[in-house]
Amino acid sequence: MSLFRQLMSNSKTRSSGGCWTCRVRRKKCAENRPECDTCKALEITCYFQDEKPDWMDGGPKQRAMADKIKAEVKKQASQRRDRKYLEMLEAGTKMVSISDKDDSSANGRLGKDPMSGASDTDPSLRGHGTGSSPESSNTNGTSPPEAPWHSQVFVRQEDNDNAPDTDLHFLMIYLDYVFPYLFPHYRPPVLAGGRGWILDVLQSNRSVYHTAVSLASSFFAIVLANGEKEHEQCTMRMVHRLESQLELGLKELSKEMCYINASRTGFDKQKGLIVMQSIIQMLFFEVATSKKENWRMHLDAAIALFVQILPKADDWRVTLHGLYSPKWPPPEIGMRRPWSTNQAALRFFTATLLYIDVLSSVTLASAPRLHQYHDVIIPACEEFHRSIEPVPAGPLSMNEFFGLPNWIIQLLGNVAALESWKRVQKQMGSLSANELVSRGKVLSDGIKTGVDILENHPELRSPTQGVFPLLVADPVTGSHAEEQPRFQMIWLLATLSYLNVVVSGWQPSSPEIRWSVSKATVLLSSLPKGTWLRALAWPMCVCGCLSPPEDEDKYRQIAQRLGALQIFGTVKEAMEVMEKVWFMRGQIDESWDVARCMNILGHGILLI
Repeated sequence: MSLFRQLMSNSKTRSSGGCWTCRVRRKKCAENRPECDTCKALEITCYFQDEKPDWMDGGPKQRAMADKIKAEVKKQASQRRDRKYLEMLEAGTKMVSISDKDDSSANGRLGKDPMSGASDTDPSLRGHGTGSSPESSNTNGTSPPEAPWHSQVFVRQEDNDNAPDTDLHFLMIYLDYVFPYLFPHYRPPVLAGGRGWILDVLQSNRSVYHTAVSLASSFFAIVLANGEKEHEQCTMRMVHRLESQLELGLKELSKEMCYINASRTGFDKQKGLIVMQSIIQMLFFEVATSKKENWRMHLDAAIALFVQILPKADDWRVTLHGLYSPKWPPPEIGMRRPWSTNQAALRFFTATLLYIDVLSSVTLASAPRLHQYHDVIIPACEEFHRSIEPVPAGPLSMNEFFGLPNWIIQLLGNVAALESWKRVQKQMGSLSANELVSRGKVLSDGIKTGVDILENHPELRSPTQGVFPLLVADPVTGSHAEEQPRFQMIWLLATLSYLNVVVSGWQPSSPEIRWSVSKATVLLSSLPKGTWLRALAWPMCVCGCLSPPEDEDKYRQIAQRLGALQIFGTVKEAMEVMEKVWFMRGQIDESWDVARCMNILGHGILLI
């Protein structure tokens, strides 16, 4: 210790009445009993006994206790933030409950105001700094003025402290690496506007902005550390930045919800879309950073908002056309216009929400809640031809967003619905085994036909040859388009395995399950693309749980191919589920199911 620091420490008057928790933390104690205010505020254990505890030995025991208390402080801080967010989210979404039966009033509230893109807000209303968002309410308790809260965030200001401006760098990391890692199949062609709308949303939606910086910070910290202890200090700085940005994102989301609730003209679709973007972005953050079951409240809120934005599936085209804006793209482009920001955002987040709804239904052992939208928005029989041209306002191709055709998504949702039906029938004591087998056979035939087409009839697949006429990377088919049939087949085989469990129970050694699982294991082991492996977390988990003991190491090796990034996203949780199922092999009987696998960690997981 330097002489200056020693003199300073000796000059301080230390109290001997502080609790042992504050002493070991070297923090000022409020000294009240039986629990000091300092520990109470942090929600940690307050050790206040008169006798000195044995772990205050000035050596290893004291350091171990300091580390334990430090971990408890961090854990409680995370839980306080989660509770705060839950309270805010529940209060903010109370007007958009999907259980609202007054459809006529909901319909009457929609479509009153002309909608403009997130980037199409009147420039005169935009803020001139990052602190320009209006407060959620004024001092006299009246409703806030009708004004956009999502002001421009890229208006640069002078930095008198000359502090490093890292946000822009993290945003570029998000655009260049994080978003493509999370959505490896989303490659809209340039004539459809590409992914420029994402940058527009980042500039105009401050909650999404802060969440994107948080995701990029986490991603960068993982890549930087690469599992090596010498980078631990740098990693902790990134984690601190992640948490501070997340707090800012939550505050902005709270403002957005307050504006929706305080609107004098009822629910506004355009504002609802912006809040839905923020919530789904937050959902991906929570899933990517393994925040346990927070995804459920995000999903509930996002679905509630979506149902308000689009009360009836038949209004899909009208709603999409209603988001047209003459500001971008320019009218002189004519009929070959790219999507405006809000149009592209609605297409992307609608596809994402339908996808998440289907996968969550497996974990929740329920039918997809948005099933009534499938036939209109993602019809199974619709033919889509990938092209550089912008597609018309109509049904979505899930292949464009997640590399899976609509019929595969619908089949998986139908299997989840069958399992939900089976549970209800069993509870009522009226389950017919013959009817269950009959319903299952219809789905099984569809899955097997799909496997046969992908494996033996390449002429019936979507064309994989490049169609982009310029000498640049083809954004339509991607650089590994030849792997697409294999990717889709893995999903089909996992869905078939899931269906066999629903119909016949948990029988990993049955010929039907062994065939689909072993075939999927071979395909998973040979896929070269790391980002695609992350997008295969759900089928990998289902097939891994059903795999024989001799294949366990194969699945561990599959996950290890992602390196340090296996902890960013869902592969880590998928492996934790598999390890626990393997450990419990001797205790699992035929009554076990896939939903119980997805909840075996003590909380439901969402493998997106």
